[in-house]
Parts: sequence; C-alpha cells; structure tokens
Amino acid sequence: MKRNGFTLIELLAVIVILAIIALIAVPIILNIIGDAKKESLERSKELYIDAVENAIVKENFTSEFNPI
Repeated sequence: MKRNGFTLIELLAVIVILAIIALIAVPIILNIIGDAKKESLERSKELYIDAVENAIVKENFTSEFNPI
C-alpha cells in the first residue's frame, strides 16, 4: 500500500523554517516602515513650509492674502 502525503516531521521542519524566516524578516520590514514614516513626515514638513513661504510671497506681490 502506497501512502501519499507528508510525515509529521516534514511538516514540523517546514513550520520551523518559516518561523525562522519570519523572525528575520519582520524586524527588517518594521524598520523600513518606520523609516518611511519619518521621511514622509519630513517631506510633509518641507512642503508645508514651502506653501507658507509661497503664500507670503504672493501676498507681498499682490497685496491679496487668501490662504484658502
């Protein structure tokens, strides 16, 4: 009689390998996400400053200030 399928040892080996990969990958991915959030905040801050400066320049040239 021929049996198809995996043994318990084979399944446990695959689970252990996947767990090791997850232990290595998760901190790396979390660091990448954290760095992306910091860079996004910096870029948003720069764009906000640029928008304020442009509004000030526009007011000085046209004497019309409309922040909306």
